[in-house]
Amino acid sequence: MTNRVHPWYAALSPLSQWSLRSKTLLIFLLLIAIPLGLQGSLTYYDFSSSTERRAAEYSTQLVGQINRNLDRTLKDMQHLSLMSTYDPGVLAILSKYSGPESVYSRPSVEELEKMLLHIASGTYDRSEIRGIHIFAGNGYTFSNLDANSIRLFNDLSQESWYEQVRLADGAWTLIPTHRPSYYLESDAQEYFSVARLIREPNTNRALGVVKIDLKMDVFRQILSNVKFEDKGSLIAVNSRTELFFMQNGSGLPPDRDEELSSAAALPNESTVRRMELGGKSFLTISDYSEYSDMKIVSFIPVESLLKETNALRVVTMLIGIVSLVLGSVLAIYFSYRLTRPLVALKNKMKRVELGDFKQSVQVETQDEIGHLSRNFNRMVGEIDRLVEEVYLIGLREKEAELSALQSQINPHFIYNTLESINMLAVQGQSGRVSDMVTALGRLLRYTVGHDVRLVQLRDELETAEAYVSIQQLRYGDRLQILFDIEHDLLPHPVPKLMIQPMIENAIYHGIGDHDRGGTIWVHAVRFENDLLLTVRDDGSGMTEDELERLRLSLNGPASSEAGQADGHGVALRNISQRLALMYGIGYELQVDASPGEGAAFTITIPLRREGGEE
Repeated sequence: MTNRVHPWYAALSPLSQWSLRSKTLLIFLLLIAIPLGLQGSLTYYDFSSSTERRAAEYSTQLVGQINRNLDRTLKDMQHLSLMSTYDPGVLAILSKYSGPESVYSRPSVEELEKMLLHIASGTYDRSEIRGIHIFAGNGYTFSNLDANSIRLFNDLSQESWYEQVRLADGAWTLIPTHRPSYYLESDAQEYFSVARLIREPNTNRALGVVKIDLKMDVFRQILSNVKFEDKGSLIAVNSRTELFFMQNGSGLPPDRDEELSSAAALPNESTVRRMELGGKSFLTISDYSEYSDMKIVSFIPVESLLKETNALRVVTMLIGIVSLVLGSVLAIYFSYRLTRPLVALKNKMKRVELGDFKQSVQVETQDEIGHLSRNFNRMVGEIDRLVEEVYLIGLREKEAELSALQSQINPHFIYNTLESINMLAVQGQSGRVSDMVTALGRLLRYTVGHDVRLVQLRDELETAEAYVSIQQLRYGDRLQILFDIEHDLLPHPVPKLMIQPMIENAIYHGIGDHDRGGTIWVHAVRFENDLLLTVRDDGSGMTEDELERLRLSLNGPASSEAGQADGHGVALRNISQRLALMYGIGYELQVDASPGEGAAFTITIPLRREGGEE
C-alpha cells in the first residue's frame, strides 16, 4: 500500500506541513479575535439591562405610590361607613324600620330629612362617590341620590354582594366592580363599593347595611398624578382574583382573561419579574396592600422600555452580524481543513468495527494526523491478513474434522448392521433385508458423499430416519423416536451432519444401556428469525458436575478428556464449534440435563432473510 501526499494539496497551502499544535493555536487566535468583534453586542445588552433595571425601579415606586394613595382613599371610605354606627339618630330610625312589623313601611318626612342630612355630610366635595346608601332591615333604602333614580325597597338577600357583607359581621368589606341592581336609570357603568353591616350597640342586632359606591374615577385620579407608561397596563385585583380596575395600553394583548390570571398568579408581595403574554415579553411589577387586600400589578412591554436604544441596537447588530459572518467563514474553512482527515479516519474505523478490513485512509498531510492515517492503514492491513489467515485455518481444521467424521464409520455399528442383515437373510425376511440395505446405503452415501457444508433440513431428517431404522433393528421396541417438525422449515439450509450425531449420542449415552429402553424426540421449530433443532431423550440424564464438564468440553481443545472415550464427545464439540465458526458466538450447541430425567441438545441456526442472505 502506497502512502503519499497529493501534489495538488501540498501546493495549495503550506498548512499541510504544519503540526497539529500550530493549527490548534491558529484556532484559538480566531476564537479570541471574534469575541472582540462582538464587544458592541455586549455593550448593547448591558445598556438594555441597565435601562430595564431603571424602569423597574421607577415603576416599582409608582405602583407602590398608587397602592398607598388607594389605601388612603379606602381608609376615608371606611371611616365614613363608621359614622352611621355611631349616630344615635340614625340607629333609632334604622331600629324602627328593621323589624318584620315594618315591612313596606315608609319613614316620615322628618326621618327622611334627618337621614338625608346625615348621608349628604359624607358626600360633600367627594366627586368620586357615586352614592351612599343605607338599607334598613325592611328593605327601605336611604340614599343621597334622587328618589327617581333609585329603587326605594330592595331585597338585599338577592344581591350578589350581600353575602360577603354578612360574613364580614360588622367589619368593613371591599366589594369588587359590579352593576348595582337598585339603580333605576339604564346605567351601564360599574362601581366598586365599601360596605358594612350596621348593628345595634347594646343588642348586637343587625339593623341594616351602609354601602358606599365608588366610581372608577378613584383609580383615574390616582393615575393622573403619576407619569405611567402609556403602552403598559395596570390591574387592581384582590387575593380572591376579583377585579377592581383594569387599564390596558396599546401594547397589551386583547386577551383580558390571560392578563387577569397572570396577575392573580403573582404572590401577595412586592415583586418584579418577566412574563410572557400573547407571545410578548412584559416586565411585571406588583405591590400588595394588607390593609385592603389589594394587589396593584403593572405590565410594561419590554420593547417599549428599549425604544430609546433602537439606534444603538441597529448599529450593534450590524457590527455583530459582520463579525459573526467573518468568524463563521474562517471557522468553517479551518474546521473543514482540520477535521476532514479525522472524519475520514473515523468513518473508516466504523467500517473496520463492522468487520470490513479492506479499508484504507488517503494520507494528505505530513502532520500528526498524516502519521496517524499511515499507521492506521498499516494496522488494518495487518489485521486483515491475520484475521483471514486465522479464520481460514480454523475453518479448514473444522472441515477436516468433519471430513474425518464423515469417513469414520464406527466398525462395530457396521458389523452389527451387517450381522443383523445376515440374520434376516437366513430367516428369509428378504423385504426387511432390502430395507436395511437401502437404509445403510443411504447413510453411507450421505456420510461420505459430496463435500458440501449446507444441506436442506429434509435431507438431514431423511438421513436421521435411515440411521434410526437401522438402530431400531437392534433395539426393537425398546427404542422409540418421534419427529415433530414444522413443515415450512424443511427447505431451509442447515449444516450437514447435525441431527444424526445428536441422535447417536442420545442412544448410546441416554437410553442404550437401559433394559426398559426409552424415547427420543426430534423437534424443529421457528423462533423469531432462528431455527431451533432439539434432540431430547428420557434416559439417565446427567449430574451437575457431568453437565458442566460436557459444556466445557464442547468449546475446549481437542485433547479435552470429557467425552473422548467413544468418540461422541468429538462429534458434539465439532457441532458446537462449527456453528460458532459459521454463524458467530451465540450459536453453539446448548445442553440441558437432569439426573434421571434425560437430556436435551439444542442448536440455533439463523434463518435466511429476504434476499437469500443469512
